[in-house]
Amino acid sequence: MFKIAIIGKPNVGKSTLFNKLVGRQLAITDNISGVTRDRKESKANLGPLKFIAIDTAGLENEASDESLERRMFEQTENAVMDADLCLFVVDGKNGLTQKDKILADLMRKKDKKIILVVNKFEGKQEEVLPKEYYRLGFPEMVAISAEHREGFPQLYDKIEPVYEKYEQDFAEHEISLQDEDLPLQIAIVGKPNAGKSTFLNKILGAERLITGPEAGITRDAIAIDHKFQDQKIRFIDTAGIRKKSNITEKLENLSATDSFRAINFSQVVILLIDANSLLDHQDAALAGQILREGRGLIFAINKIDTVKGDKEVFLREVRKQIQEIFKEVDGIPILGVSAKSGYNVEKTLEFAIKVYEQWQTYLPTSKLHEWLKMAELNHPPKLMKGKETKLKYVTQIKRRPPSFAVFTNYPKAVEGAYLRYLANSLRETFDLSLTPIRMVVRKSDNPFAGKKEKTFSKKTHKSKK
Repeated sequence: MFKIAIIGKPNVGKSTLFNKLVGRQLAITDNISGVTRDRKESKANLGPLKFIAIDTAGLENEASDESLERRMFEQTENAVMDADLCLFVVDGKNGLTQKDKILADLMRKKDKKIILVVNKFEGKQEEVLPKEYYRLGFPEMVAISAEHREGFPQLYDKIEPVYEKYEQDFAEHEISLQDEDLPLQIAIVGKPNAGKSTFLNKILGAERLITGPEAGITRDAIAIDHKFQDQKIRFIDTAGIRKKSNITEKLENLSATDSFRAINFSQVVILLIDANSLLDHQDAALAGQILREGRGLIFAINKIDTVKGDKEVFLREVRKQIQEIFKEVDGIPILGVSAKSGYNVEKTLEFAIKVYEQWQTYLPTSKLHEWLKMAELNHPPKLMKGKETKLKYVTQIKRRPPSFAVFTNYPKAVEGAYLRYLANSLRETFDLSLTPIRMVVRKSDNPFAGKKEKTFSKKTHKSKK
């Protein structure tokens, strides 16, 4: 699919333009510079043109060391090399800087189609652009206001010829993304510096995401498509989530909101936990939130290679601790992994696929009815005020996750411990140990409810003499 990379120095409005093309607030935007660090990709359109838009980190001067800025620069360079067209965005309100000119020189050396986009040019015509913008040496140039969607028809006119050329050369060789099966969406979440980006890089076999010793490098939720064992997967790398009371900065709050949104859009969540700081209240609260959202959950205990002593004994204690907290998912996958060495990384993905399969299970009512009768026979519910509690029937009311309703004449007798018994019995019978399930109790309908009782008048009959 045609790809457009949006590049430029920090705070020129790249993420705002990206969001407008995508049609929703995917990239975090703020007045401070350098918000975007990793590159973010999403389907976008401009009129009839459909393409992949790539938001990139603000390009600084090329660094020569292993600094965070250098790693951001490399990620942006990779986006440029992957794109079919680049939109080089500059600030039309504050004018050009020396940094813009240096970056323009770097971009001209790339063998890429480039359109100069002068942003923040509200209420003005392209004809009044200062001559300094023309001196950057780009033959194609357009003035816009991304915030107010001004100049987008002119931007379309600049992109359309490059897009049409691409379609003629490559479209017949591509498979439309719309015709593909929807991928399994897996969110990778955890506290800052738990190793989420390193874990995903190991899966991809490339340094796709910026990593380093600094906590909180990832700020946006980054979606990346991948294929594992013939399964199409969309991974979502998220910003580290801290305890809400510890979040004081607006930008970190935006990042945390973006991470929770990623959980809501995923089917399976891999919760990465640092083995050296296990298992605190924040990890437990995050796991609880994932389960309440009804998502499949896998605990990946990262940096297991740094644990001293017997690692199996350590993991047994971890499993015991987690299972005591989350009794509703008795067989929840808990693996020791090393994102750095790759230990158990593929095994985690294999479990994710199994969790996904169970997560979307549908059980016929006839099989559920057979199971309910057997469960009731093995362990009848308690009496209610001396009267028999009857389990009338059960049905699946929702998929993803599997959700069931049990109908009875006395719901209070079934709630609590007995409902947990039914849930555990159902898991065991239908092999649903890896996925969260939901079970509710409902009162069975009274066939006479709502009907008026018939009244009969008493007739006095005189005895015949």
